Amino acid sequence: MRFSQVHKFSAYTLAVLGLVALGSGGELPVPSVMVIATGVAASWFAEAEVLQSERYNRGWNVAIVLAFALQIVRCAFFNHELLLGIVEFASLLQIMKLSTRRSARDYQQVTVLALLQLIAATVLGGGLSYAVCFLGFVIATPWAMTLGHLRREIEGNYLADARAGRAGVPIDVARILRSRRVVGPGLLVGSSLLALPIFLLTAVIFVMFPRIGLGIITVRARGENTVAGFGTTVDLRGHGIIRNDPTIVLRVEPLDLEENPPPVRTFRLRGATFDRYGGRGWSRSDAGRNDAVRVERAGNHYALLRLPRPGVDHGFRVTLDPLDPPVVPVLEGAVGLQIDARFQAGFARYPELTIDRDDGVRYPNNDEVGLTYVTFVGDRATVTSPSRRVFAEREERFRQRYTQLPPNVSPRVRELAEAITRGEVTTVAKARAMERYLASRYRYTLQLESGGAQNPLEDFLFRSRAGHCEYFSTAMAVMLRTLNVPTRNVTGFLGGTYNRYGRFYEVHQGDAHSWVEVWDAQSGWLTFDPTPAVGEVPFYRRGVIAEVDAMIEAVRVRWRRYIVDFDLKDQTRIAQEIWQYYVTHRRPPANTPTASRTRRTPSLGAVPVKQLAGGAAIALALVALAFQVRQWRAQGARGVGVPRTPAVRAAQQLAAALDEALSTRGTSRPSSRSPLAFAHDLGKRGDAFAPLALRVATRYMAARYGEEALAPGELDALRAELRAASQPSAPPR
Repeated sequence: MRFSQVHKFSAYTLAVLGLVALGSGGELPVPSVMVIATGVAASWFAEAEVLQSERYNRGWNVAIVLAFALQIVRCAFFNHELLLGIVEFASLLQIMKLSTRRSARDYQQVTVLALLQLIAATVLGGGLSYAVCFLGFVIATPWAMTLGHLRREIEGNYLADARAGRAGVPIDVARILRSRRVVGPGLLVGSSLLALPIFLLTAVIFVMFPRIGLGIITVRARGENTVAGFGTTVDLRGHGIIRNDPTIVLRVEPLDLEENPPPVRTFRLRGATFDRYGGRGWSRSDAGRNDAVRVERAGNHYALLRLPRPGVDHGFRVTLDPLDPPVVPVLEGAVGLQIDARFQAGFARYPELTIDRDDGVRYPNNDEVGLTYVTFVGDRATVTSPSRRVFAEREERFRQRYTQLPPNVSPRVRELAEAITRGEVTTVAKARAMERYLASRYRYTLQLESGGAQNPLEDFLFRSRAGHCEYFSTAMAVMLRTLNVPTRNVTGFLGGTYNRYGRFYEVHQGDAHSWVEVWDAQSGWLTFDPTPAVGEVPFYRRGVIAEVDAMIEAVRVRWRRYIVDFDLKDQTRIAQEIWQYYVTHRRPPANTPTASRTRRTPSLGAVPVKQLAGGAAIALALVALAFQVRQWRAQGARGVGVPRTPAVRAAQQLAAALDEALSTRGTSRPSSRSPLAFAHDLGKRGDAFAPLALRVATRYMAARYGEEALAPGELDALRAELRAASQPSAPPR
């Protein structure tokens, strides 16, 4: 492998990883990403004469100054986001350094910029893509730093000597950089192993020391999922709910999940509720009002109907991605939630949940990370609402609000409602009859056959008789309201696809759904879903791609749970588990005969044999690794792994003769100093042996790296000179 190509590849690997990590937070728009990718790809082909052109380099300097000025103008006068401007300029700066790389200093600057971009990405992103980039950095950074050091030594020593005329023969540095004998696979593998202790040390620091969030460099990510129907309105003329959107919004993990769970499970998670119908869609009458109240909290438990009782109520852990708006989807029948604190600046911070008078639960989405919580579901199957308990509305006002209708509702709608519910007396019976009628007489479709009509609901009921879930729920709610039955339209999620790699259910954008809640004086709000079963569970792709997606999603969830959400609470738990493990295995139980003797006289006998064997194996592995690394370094110093041509063998013999002469004179060359560098050290000290050592070292370098073979008899002559000069009585020639 050519040294220059390997060094170039390692530098570009770091640069690309840094740019990918920087853009993985979702800050860069698509045009910027395309420009950056094109610039990096084009810079790869800048070689030789182009890089040495002064006009080319001056052009890049002018371009980067203009880019900096342009970003300032965009941010100051055109409302361009400052953070986005900084990210774009940092990317352009990296492209400039890649396009003007001429020396070891340029490559070092590329490495430093890539590392800074990785650090910035910890603030901007932190997702699974960042984890992949970080792993790539762990492997590629030792390559870039080791090769950069070698290149700096080559350019700093050989080139300087050639320019100063101190070399016995001219040294072509470019030829050395093109050589295939400088870098071998052993050097790359050995340098990669240097990252192992760094990675282990980083992991220990990550676990041992708490991460204190000061909020100084915290930024707002732009990765929120906007879910149709979760905003302030629902428009029947729009595109409705797209049932084939595979974007994952949340994951549901039953705490008592069985061994072989069903592949699809019909979770119903309510999100937003709408009480006002305008003829073409739904809205909330309290939109813009700040009358929501804070949910009662006791520790990490939140009471929706009451405080949860773990062990009695059924628990479901929900991992929620950021939503716009920040709605907390709640499982049907939920009585309360459990949300653990997040530690900031060493203090526990619990989110303050709020609930409005339509039972919509929201949370402050300040960090844009999302929310992880446990929903506890009671044994009863009905959805009893705390609305009347929280707001204490009068009966007439309550009924007026949930039976509101616009004046343009056709009398035919009421006539149809009366015909469907004829003979039914109770509210529940009327709702069941209407639910069966719509589910059996109407067809589910994603085609907006009634979307362009003047009155979409009437067109759905009397002409097209086909629509998506929002049409079915609207039809049922409006018809019941014509019968003076309080109803409200609810949007949320229905269904979940099992992920066997992560053992949780994925809930997608396509699982968004709409249904009806009907008020019953005895039971509260009851759920009814008139949408035909064919429209309740979407169909997602299957096969190899789906399996890969499931594996990636499982890794993403674990990354978030154990890395992104890792805080002081987790650190404390790990410390307690380690201490408990130590206590359990170090000391026998108190009721054993040897308990008191072991506590009085600690000995190796108290340590289990498996622990001793495991510790010994780890120690031996570390010792073997240390010896192997030392052997690789020694082989690299001796040139092992490089093709042993006659010139290389002669150069190695010449270096050995020089070291032997130095040892005879009572000195030795450190392994960290090359023969040429040590000869210069002798000259600086005024040693009389320096001229001969410099001449021998120059010939060694020319033969070893410059592919210039020694002349016949030259090796023997130089050896004789070294032996003669190493004698105490013989002056050097």
